[in-house]
Amino acid sequence: MAIKIQTEKPVIPIEIGELNFEFPVDDEAIKKFRDQIPKLKEELEKFAPENNEEDQELVKEALSKGYDVILGEGSFDKIYKVTPSLVYCMHYYSQLAEGLENELKERGFSDSTQEKAQKYLQQNKKQPVKKKK
Repeated sequence: MAIKIQTEKPVIPIEIGELNFEFPVDDEAIKKFRDQIPKLKEELEKFAPENNEEDQELVKEALSKGYDVILGEGSFDKIYKVTPSLVYCMHYYSQLAEGLENELKERGFSDSTQEKAQKYLQQNKKQPVKKKK
C-alpha cells in the first residue's frame, strides 16, 4: 500500500490594490527576506521623501530593493505606477513587511532557533514523574 501526500504550492498570495503577487515560502526566500528587510527598513527611516529630489531618488532605490526581495523584480515599478507617491509606497512596504513576518510566524517559520526551541518545549511539556514512596 502506498502512502500518498498531497503537496502544496508554498507561496503567500499578496494583493496590493488590484495588483497580485506571490511570496515564495522556501528557505532561500525567507532567509533573504529576514536578512535584507531590517537593513532596508533602517535605510528608509533615514530619509524624508518630501525633502529634496536626491532623497527621493534614494528612497525610490531603497524601496525598489525592498519590494524586489519580497515580491520579485520590477514589483516596485508596478506599484509606483498605480500609486505614484513615495509616502504611500513606504506605508505599503511597512505593512507588507510586517504582514509577511506575521504570516511566516503563523506558518511555523519563527525567526530564531531560540524561538523554535521554546515553541517545541511548550508543545512537548511533560508532567514531572511522581516517585512512588
